[in-house]
Amino acid sequence: MSDPSQFTEMEWIRFLDIEPLAADAGWAVIRLQPKPVHLNHNGTVNAPILFGLAEVAGAGVVVAGMLPEAASSYTVVRSANIEYVAPARGGVTATGHIASSVFIKAIEDVTARRPVEVEVPVTISDAAGTLVASASFVIAIRPRRQRP
Repeated sequence: MSDPSQFTEMEWIRFLDIEPLAADAGWAVIRLQPKPVHLNHNGTVNAPILFGLAEVAGAGVVVAGMLPEAASSYTVVRSANIEYVAPARGGVTATGHIASSVFIKAIEDVTARRPVEVEVPVTISDAAGTLVASASFVIAIRPRRQRP
């Protein structure tokens, strides 16, 4: 298993104040214990906060387990879709997972310096296990361009 604390190095993650619970080749689990700044006018977790949580989990699914390879690449969200299905009250957890065959192919492509795109589904549930949002991200990993 990869060390999930690796995700706390990014300023964006520290800004959101989210907690990576687990991450490995092809899966990631990220939690948010909301603070007042995360809430909207209804007292529920604000939609952009849920999106940010899902995005970290989605990218983590692809990058966890290939950190050395990803470090020499350019990783970005190419597209995203999210559906909010219930109000998010209290702590929320984002979980993303891809098939091991998809992850293996992605790491082979990244190692060979071939561009790769991986579709990653992510669900967000509250502390009671109620689904509050589902998302899908296409994570693109490209070889870094050589500088002259």
